[in-house]
Amino acid sequence: MTEKNKKNVFISYSRQDDFFVGKLVHDLRSSGINIWHDIAQISPGENWQKAVEKGIGQASVLLYISSRNSIYSKWVEHELNAFFKRGGIVIPVVIDDEGEMNILNNPLLSKTQYIDFRKDYNSVIQPLERALMLTVGHDPSLSSEKHKTKGYVFLSYAEEDSIFLSDLRKFLKNHGYAYWDYEESDRDYHAQLFLELEGVIRDATATLSILSPAWKKSSWTIKEYLFSEEVGTPVFLLKVKELGPTLVIAGVPHIDFTKEPMCGFSKLSKELQRKKL
Repeated sequence: MTEKNKKNVFISYSRQDDFFVGKLVHDLRSSGINIWHDIAQISPGENWQKAVEKGIGQASVLLYISSRNSIYSKWVEHELNAFFKRGGIVIPVVIDDEGEMNILNNPLLSKTQYIDFRKDYNSVIQPLERALMLTVGHDPSLSSEKHKTKGYVFLSYAEEDSIFLSDLRKFLKNHGYAYWDYEESDRDYHAQLFLELEGVIRDATATLSILSPAWKKSSWTIKEYLFSEEVGTPVFLLKVKELGPTLVIAGVPHIDFTKEPMCGFSKLSKELQRKKL
């Protein structure tokens, strides 16, 4: 099947909903559905706006992720309007109460049946997969292990390490990993934070702990490390600043970013691949 003839599904979403979208893309691709997802499709240095417009032009279906975040995204609004102009099929996906109200109040979408992911995720993803297979078809080659996306990783860090965190986010995006972190990702503000973190860490493919003196002093980062170990989520320790002898991670291997960060990222990439994450 040539690139021109591919039937793609374009994902339109707010970057603040990365956590949900990363999981959704992983599951749909694993079922053999062609997904256009900006994190995977836009190469470093490529013109972002032109790449998005090309993705919209090649798509047969647009999944519109409607949430409290997408309401305020001008780019999501632009993508929706552009897709409607070319007569494509739009499937609204609701992930919170504000997202539902956004659909009901939008003249373009108010009469369109939406998919409600506020309920049990597993009971909703299967009907969506079947509907997309009927619309865009199924490519068995995408179900092979080498074509699957890599899931998401949980980022554990102290606020003082925000500069390195920014570089780490770019690295993950460029290598096809979604991620969840406290600052950027979609949050459940109706749940207690520790309960939300338990679920996020359990479902993550790995925890990346950014080691520094601030990490050592933070009660949250230590707990996130210990809980990851307890539930069997692989932990990668990334040392970005010297922190001295630390009992909780004594003897545990780490990746050193203190001298040559590029070498650290290269090693991290190899270790993630070695673990088949």
